[in-house]
Amino acid sequence: MHLTGFRTAVRLAAVLAGVLALPGLAGAQGFTEEMIFQPIETVITAGRTKQRIERAPATVTVISAEEIRASGAMNIPELLRLVPGLDVTTVSSSHFEVNARGLNQILSNKLLVLIDGRSAYFDFFGGVIWPALQIIIDQIDRIEVVRSPSSALYGANAFSGVINIITKSPRQINGTTVTVRGGEQGSIYSSLVHGRRHGDTSVRFALGGRQMGSFDNPDRKFENNILGNIYLAHRFSADRMLSVEAGLINGTVNQKVRLLDNDFKATTSYAKVNYEHGNFSLQSFWNHGNETGDPFFSKTDGAEILYNTFDLEAQQTLELANKHTLVVGSSYRYNTIKSNLTGPEHRQNLLAAYLQEEYRPIPEVSLLGGMRVDHHPLVGTNFSPRASLIYAPTGRHTFRTSVGRAFRNPAFTESYFDLRVPSAFPGAPKFAVVGKTNLKSEKITTYEFGYTYFPRHFFRAEFNFFFYSFNDYIGVDSLDYNPASARLEQSYANAGSASNHGFELALDVLPASWVKLSANYSFQNLTNNYTALEKQLPAKHKLNFKSFFNLPYNLSCYLAVSRVSKSVWEVPTSKGLYEAVEATSNTRLDTRLAWETLQRKAELFVAGYNLLNRGYREYPRGETIQRRITTGCRITF
Repeated sequence: MHLTGFRTAVRLAAVLAGVLALPGLAGAQGFTEEMIFQPIETVITAGRTKQRIERAPATVTVISAEEIRASGAMNIPELLRLVPGLDVTTVSSSHFEVNARGLNQILSNKLLVLIDGRSAYFDFFGGVIWPALQIIIDQIDRIEVVRSPSSALYGANAFSGVINIITKSPRQINGTTVTVRGGEQGSIYSSLVHGRRHGDTSVRFALGGRQMGSFDNPDRKFENNILGNIYLAHRFSADRMLSVEAGLINGTVNQKVRLLDNDFKATTSYAKVNYEHGNFSLQSFWNHGNETGDPFFSKTDGAEILYNTFDLEAQQTLELANKHTLVVGSSYRYNTIKSNLTGPEHRQNLLAAYLQEEYRPIPEVSLLGGMRVDHHPLVGTNFSPRASLIYAPTGRHTFRTSVGRAFRNPAFTESYFDLRVPSAFPGAPKFAVVGKTNLKSEKITTYEFGYTYFPRHFFRAEFNFFFYSFNDYIGVDSLDYNPASARLEQSYANAGSASNHGFELALDVLPASWVKLSANYSFQNLTNNYTALEKQLPAKHKLNFKSFFNLPYNLSCYLAVSRVSKSVWEVPTSKGLYEAVEATSNTRLDTRLAWETLQRKAELFVAGYNLLNRGYREYPRGETIQRRITTGCRITF
């Protein structure tokens, strides 16, 4: 792996660290343990119940609100790219693909994304349009990233893991925060977040907008959205609460679909109700979207998509004696899709039930077993088990081993797609992309071993090894001539299998109260027997370095360096086939410098993205990623 660019970036980081380590900085404001080491907190995503992170049954990384603010990121994928084991691909300034441990692809559909427990993926193709999430970065409390198959608790789309974006409560906000920033590539970001508690009633609302120009042509707007959401909660007693919330986003976003940059105009919204009484919880939500987009092929109609998702889920946690904790739950999901790309309106009823038990025979040992049963109208029933053994002989060492099975159901596009392309010239055959209703679910089995060393609050080390194999991958089938319709047809098939093994190493160091240093390295080696050419391969090596500094005179500094080795993508051609194209290795340097004033009620900042301005492509048919410098201010009152 060619490291010249990475060494240059590291030297810059070392010089800055050396300058900032001068004795005069001893008076800088210090970090708190909560800001530095998430292990002293609890997580909820890995086991659907509050657990100390070292006792979680899966590999979990937490991105805190302090790290989110310090990073200067303008979107969520920029935060996720520094998580070990995650593959984040920047296709353009508005198009990102995110997945875990080598399973990334265009229209990635194997990672479940939640916002406060509400699934946010787009049922039409089963993935996430990241700029279309109805959430503002300034209202995020933390992001919990589970890098393990989690169908045993979450069902179909938790194939490679779960990302749960958890927002701040009104009590945490306790006032109003206004942020405005702008800069290169036509970047404009603004937000207003307000939260307040009035007795037993709490209210929070957020308004915002984001505009982003193309890297290659900043005058062309690739993203232009306005959004808002509101949350209202009332606590009837110490253990009983009801909350309602709703949100909406409206605007345009550009996504790479096959060979074209497609503009999509959409209004998507949601409404959610949660009821909690002791260890019982009930959640119901409705996702709605109305979207139009450019044609996927020339001479075809533009895309029109109207969808609704209604979801109802109940969960009960039971303490059985002192050594057993049982989590049981069930869910019902109703989907409707109406689109000119899938023919008549299609509807699906999905049913599921799950349970997980934790048994602690002695304080140092936890045994966790879980399972979930899901029913889908086309593929039938899927059974997803998971088991974990956690051993913590002392407060400093934690060992974890686990095995789990997960699945992904066919998306609406894979089952019902019906896109017909006219003849390219007189006499030429017509072409169509059609779905299949007899596809099987994709299945994955993963084995993991993890070790955490946490001697004191100034040092933490974590090592995770994994191996997985999956089969029944749903991919594009070969192009065949159908005499009945007198056209060439390309459909979907359960095309193949793959296996992958690797490890992730992460270190956090607190050498002084005013500085935190973090580094992580990920390695993976995937064997591909599933894509069209069986040549697509993820980056084998990823290396990230982050540093946070609290400095005198109310200054703070963030610096991040990331290095990703080469990858190989199978990209479509104008003839309807695929070719393997390499994306070269790349190094990126991001930074943010901020100054607080007015008794820390106001902050002025400047942020640099890809500061070395090394133009590169993470996806061969995507944009050349350029430098972006933005500046702005944040005021709290």
